[in-house]
Amino acid sequence: MRKPLIVATVLVGLGLVFFLASRAGEPGDKESNPVTASAAGTVPQPESPEDLGARGTADAGSTPLLAQVPTQEDGVLEVEVVAGGQPVPGASVRLYWRGARDPNLDEVSWRLASTGTTDAKGRVRLASRPGSYLVAVHAPGHAALRRDVVRPLGEALTHLRLTLEAGQSLTGRTVVGRRNEPLPMVELVLTAHGRELELWQRAEAPAEERVYASSDERGNFRVDGLAPGGYLLEARAPGYARKVLRQVKVPTEGPLTVALEEAGVIEGFVEDSRGRPASGAEVQVGSRGASQVVTTGEGGGFSVEVEAGIHVLSARRGDEAGSLDKPVVVSMGKTVRDVRLRLGPGATLEGLVVAKSSGAPVAGAHVDVSPLGNSGDSGRAVTDDTGHFSVSGLAPGSYDVVVNAPGFTQLIRSGPTVAPGERFFLELHLSGSGAVEGHVRDAAGQPVAGARVVGGSTGDASAEARSDAEGAYRIEGLSTGVQYFRASRKGAALGATRSVEVTEGGKARLDFTLEETGTVEGLVRSASGPLPSEPLSVLVFAEARNGAGPSSMGRTEVDASGNFRLTLPEGSYRMHVIPTEGRISHTPQPKLVQVEAGKTVRAELTWKEGTRNAYTVQGIVLEPDGMPSPGAEVTLSTQAPLFLMAMALTDEEGRFTLSPPSRKELADARATLNVRNGARGAEVADVRLGEQNVVVKLRPATTLRGRVVRADGQPVRRFSLLSQPVSRQTGRAQAEREFQGDRFELRDVPAAPVKLMAWTEDGASGEAQVTPTYEAAAEVLLTLKSTAGVRGRVVDETTKQPIAEAHVFVEGDRYSNKRSGPDGSFLLEGLPAGEQTLAVSFGMFRSTAHTVTLVEGQVLDLGDIVLPTPRTNAGTIGAYLLQGGDELVIGQMIPDGPAARAGLRSGDTLLAVDGTPVTDYLDAMQLLNGAPGSTVVLEVRRAGTKRTISITRAT
Repeated sequence: MRKPLIVATVLVGLGLVFFLASRAGEPGDKESNPVTASAAGTVPQPESPEDLGARGTADAGSTPLLAQVPTQEDGVLEVEVVAGGQPVPGASVRLYWRGARDPNLDEVSWRLASTGTTDAKGRVRLASRPGSYLVAVHAPGHAALRRDVVRPLGEALTHLRLTLEAGQSLTGRTVVGRRNEPLPMVELVLTAHGRELELWQRAEAPAEERVYASSDERGNFRVDGLAPGGYLLEARAPGYARKVLRQVKVPTEGPLTVALEEAGVIEGFVEDSRGRPASGAEVQVGSRGASQVVTTGEGGGFSVEVEAGIHVLSARRGDEAGSLDKPVVVSMGKTVRDVRLRLGPGATLEGLVVAKSSGAPVAGAHVDVSPLGNSGDSGRAVTDDTGHFSVSGLAPGSYDVVVNAPGFTQLIRSGPTVAPGERFFLELHLSGSGAVEGHVRDAAGQPVAGARVVGGSTGDASAEARSDAEGAYRIEGLSTGVQYFRASRKGAALGATRSVEVTEGGKARLDFTLEETGTVEGLVRSASGPLPSEPLSVLVFAEARNGAGPSSMGRTEVDASGNFRLTLPEGSYRMHVIPTEGRISHTPQPKLVQVEAGKTVRAELTWKEGTRNAYTVQGIVLEPDGMPSPGAEVTLSTQAPLFLMAMALTDEEGRFTLSPPSRKELADARATLNVRNGARGAEVADVRLGEQNVVVKLRPATTLRGRVVRADGQPVRRFSLLSQPVSRQTGRAQAEREFQGDRFELRDVPAAPVKLMAWTEDGASGEAQVTPTYEAAAEVLLTLKSTAGVRGRVVDETTKQPIAEAHVFVEGDRYSNKRSGPDGSFLLEGLPAGEQTLAVSFGMFRSTAHTVTLVEGQVLDLGDIVLPTPRTNAGTIGAYLLQGGDELVIGQMIPDGPAARAGLRSGDTLLAVDGTPVTDYLDAMQLLNGAPGSTVVLEVRRAGTKRTISITRAT
C-alpha cells in the first residue's frame, strides 16, 4: 500500500515567503581594501542628547555634522583615488558615519564625519573613529563613487583604494502597471549599493548622495553619470503607489520599465471631544513599511494616498488624541471613505531609565515611541539628569518604546497600552554592552585574512568586522544576550554561522572554521518563451552537514541573459529561481548542486512563471465590507487521496493563484481554503481543484475583554498579555501588550478559539482559552499563579560531549524556545506548573522528548539529557529525496547511514533504482525500500558524470 505523499508548495516553510515579501537587500558591488585590520570591529559613535532623530537638526536634504568631530588622534582613513591606473587630484571626498537607525522613522541617522580633497597623488586623509562609514567621491569627468568601509578597532590608519570610471547611463520609461500606458513626470531616486548587503538589508545613503531624476511628458527618462554597479530605485507619482526596485544594474542591456500601480486613498474626518470638526489636527497613517502625516483642513477632513495593504490611523491636536479601534484595509486604486477619528484626552508614557547593574539614572538616553509593530513617530524624549522622561499627547492604543544610550544595549519595551488620559509609568533598566573576539581559520588551522564577520547587534543594526593577517577580529558595543554571527571568505555568498552569549562588560570568544570555496556558474532558462523583463534572483540554501543546525541562505542576481555566478564553501546546495521584486506566487523548483573546493561547476535552472495546470485554483478575497483584501494569506489543503498543502498571498487587487502539482491522484480531490488577513478570516470547504472563480469573504474581527486576578488574592497592578490562536489555521499570535491595573481589552482578535497568556514581572502567570464570537465581545477571567522552570544540559549519546545550539522547548508553548549554550546547558523559565513535555532536537535527524512535572516556584534540574545518535529504519537506506520538476535529487542523509557509507552524496540526481528509471517520488521510494539487509543499486548523476552505487539496506 502506498504511503501518503506530502507535498508542500511553500518555499522552506511559510515564514520565508513573508520574509521575502517584507524584507530586502542583496549583495552589492564593492571595492576591495588591500590593508587588513589588526583587530577589526565597530563601536558606537557618541552623539549629543539634543541631536534627535535620523535627520538631526540639519536642514532638509543635508546631513548634520557629528556632535563630536573626530581628530587625527582618533584615527585616519586614507583614501586613494585613481582612474585608469593614474591618481586623481582635486577629487572631493566625503566620509559619512553610519549611525543608529531611527526607531520611529526606520531611517539611518547619517552624520558627516570628515571632508577633504585629494592631493597630487590622489590621496586624502580623513580623521575618523572606529566604526562603519560611507565614503563618497566626486570628481569632474568621472561618475560619483560611493562605497562602504569599516574603520576597525586597533588600527590607527586604514587605507582604501577607489577606482573612478566614466559615467554610465540608465534609460527607461515609466508606465501605468497592467495597462502599460506611459506615465509622465514620475520622480525617480537612485541609491547606490555601497556594501555587501544581507538579505534583510536595503541600500541606504544620505540625502545628498542619492541621484534624483524624473521621467518626461511621455514617460521616458535618462539618468547620466552613474557609476557601474547596483542601485535601489524608488519611483513616486501623485495618485500612484510608491514603486521600489531593489536591484537595478548599471549599465543595463536595454531600457528599464518601471510600472507603478494606482494608489489607494483614505478619506475621513477628525472631530474634537465635543464632536466638532478638528481643523489643524495631525493624522498619522502607519503600516509595517512606512508612515506619513497629513493635516486636517478647516472642516476637519483629510485625504491621504497609500499603498495597498493594512494601515493604522491616529490623530492628535494639542493635548488631545484619538485612534481607530481597528486597522483600515486599502486595495489598489480604491478609496476608503468616511473614516472618522474622535479626539479625547491624550495619554502619557513617562518613566525612569536606570543602569541595570548599578541602578544609577541614565541621563541623555533617547526614548522613541511608535505604534506597536508599525512605523510612525508617536513621540520622542531625552532623559534628564535624574533619568526621567515623558512623552505626552498619545492616542489610546499600544506602542513600542525604544531606548538608546551610549555604552548601553538598546532596550525595546513592546506593548505598553494606554487608555484616554492615562499616565503609564515605565521603569526601564539598561544593560551595558559587550564584545566578541576570536579567530577565523581554515580546516587546516591556518588563518583566513580578510574574512567578513557580520551579525550580532549594536541595538539598531548588525555589526561587521574584517579579520586581520592572523585571522583575528573584534567587535565591540554589542547588545547583551545570545547573538548570532556569520563568517565568510572574501567574495563568498555564504559562510559559517555560530552563536555566542554576550555579557555586560565582557569579551566573548567566538572562533570560526571556514571551508575552501568553489564556484557555481549558472544559467537560468525559461520553461516557455523568453525570460521575464523583471529581474530574477537565485536563492541558495546550504544544508548543514549531517543535518545538524539550521540551513544558511544567500541570494545573487540573474543578469538579462540569465547568467549568474556564486562563490560558495564546499558542500551541497539547493537553488531556486525567484522574482527579485514582488511576491512569490508559486513554488520554485529546486536544483541541487554539489560544490567542490577550487572547482567550477555549471548549473542550469528553469524559470516557470506560475505554471498553471488542471488543478490550479484561482479566486479573490474580499474584506467584510466587500472591498478586495490585498496581502491575505491563502492556504489550500487536501486530505485524501493525498495530503497536500499550498500557500499564496493575494495581490494588490485581492486575487490569488494556487497551482498544486499535476498528479493523477488529485483528479477527484476536494480542498479546503483557509484565508487570513490580520484578525479577519474565513474558511471555504469542498473546493474543487481547478476552480477558477473562488470568492472568499472574510469575517470581521471581534473584541475580547477580561480581568486578571491572583490566586492568593493580592491585587494585580500591572501585567503583560499575549493572545495566541489555538489553531495555526486561524492566524498568528498577536504582539505582546502591557496593561496597568487588572483589566484589558483587545479590539482586533479573530472570532476563533484563542489562548490568552498573562504574566507579571514577579513571575506569576496564567492561561485561559476562550472562543470569541462576532455577535458580542467575549469576557474572560485569568487567574495568575507562580510559575516554574526547567534546566539541564544536552549531551551526545556516544561521546557524552555537550551539544551547543540544540533546540529546547515545551510542546504547545511557542514562547519557551531556547538554544542550548556552548556547554550544552539551557534554562526555560516562566512555565506553567503541571505535567509538560520537554522536547530537544538538533538538526533534522536527532530528537528526544521527556515528560516532566513542574512545581510552582521551583526550577526542575534534569541534569544531562542524552540526544540519541541518528538511526536508520530497517529496510531503508537513510536518505531523503527531493522532487525537482521531473528530477529526483538526493537531499539530506542520516550520518553514517547506509547511503552515506556507500558514497552517495547530497545533490546527486537519482536516475534509476535497480535498473528502473525513476522520475516520481512515490515510485522511487517504493523501489528504494526493501528487505532489511538486502542490496539496492542506484544510478546517479554527479557533476555531469553517471555512476553506479550499491547500498545495503539497514537491518
